[in-house]
Amino acid sequence: MLSNAIKFTGENGSIRVSLTREVKEERAYAVIRVKDTGKRIPKEKLATIFERFKQVEEGDGRKGSGIGLNLVKEYVEMHRGEVRVESEPEKGSVFSVYLPMDLETSSTAGEPPVETMAEPEGESRKKILIVEDNQEFRSYLKKELTRYYTLYEAADGEEGERVALEKEPDLIITDLMMPQVSRFELCRRIKNNLSISHVPVILLTANNTFENERQGYKEGADTYIAKPFQWDILLLRIRNLLEQQSQRRQLFEKEIEIQPEQITISYVDEKFLKRTLDLIEKNMGNAEYSIEELSKEVEMSRVNLYRKLQSITGNTPTEFVKSVRLKKAAELLKEGKMSVVEVAYTVGFNTPSYFTKSFKKMFGVLPTQYTP
Repeated sequence: MLSNAIKFTGENGSIRVSLTREVKEERAYAVIRVKDTGKRIPKEKLATIFERFKQVEEGDGRKGSGIGLNLVKEYVEMHRGEVRVESEPEKGSVFSVYLPMDLETSSTAGEPPVETMAEPEGESRKKILIVEDNQEFRSYLKKELTRYYTLYEAADGEEGERVALEKEPDLIITDLMMPQVSRFELCRRIKNNLSISHVPVILLTANNTFENERQGYKEGADTYIAKPFQWDILLLRIRNLLEQQSQRRQLFEKEIEIQPEQITISYVDEKFLKRTLDLIEKNMGNAEYSIEELSKEVEMSRVNLYRKLQSITGNTPTEFVKSVRLKKAAELLKEGKMSVVEVAYTVGFNTPSYFTKSFKKMFGVLPTQYTP
């Protein structure tokens, strides 16, 4: 409330904060009032000013996050109190908070409402990066999401890109309107950086226009949410994007014919995966073809290759290469033109026995029993 009063009160205005004791209906209240001589709040906005994402222009013409006064209301009601606002021309505004003076400590006070989503623990928690220049809104998102995910935050696009590269989040949420790096530029950088191009990006914005939405998707955003939004909608979008990641990895495991465009979410990733598959195909019969050689040919360090393949397919490079070889073996067995031994050597296995063991582990049957 003080922050709002300062934003709306001009250079020669005044702000008065008072604390009094008042009795209403035989109950004593501590009453905190913040009175300013600043800009009057339009009458039509008084009824909704405490609603989430309702925005009033600040003193310099910018809009706030629409979160602050909603949090005031939530905190006051958690203490079984009430908040009121009055505003008149030439007099400014008065915010009054009434807090009961007979409250008793409760073990359940302040507990978050029960949600339908489970709260994962430990390493099973997915990592989300919030990139947002408005500290108030960033804190709000972090507070709400930290129940379900491990949260990282950044205050601008430059920092956001650095944190994304360092922490390797599973998803990024951004709502940026800054001169240095716009949300579109950040999205473009993420989707064109091979190290993090696989990370889904959610764009949040109060500027809900077709052109903005088109531009967001053009730069690679995976979903676009206009404010104000229902909290459940954001949670569902996050959950759906993370589930789609898992589904793409499952698709890679299940399908014999690998189609990069079906298991990637960016052109950079699709191009990388096609290049990797071409190199493995080129060296299919070479049992000595190593991960070091593959790393050099795709121009990535072994560590970065590990991270990239793990993020897209859920496989380590060694597992990925073996999987591609075995899927090629399944195609050859389906054609029926080669014996099991010939297939084993053709796809780069040193011994038929190791090939048979690996094939059964992956497909559940011996190569001689395979019937796709």
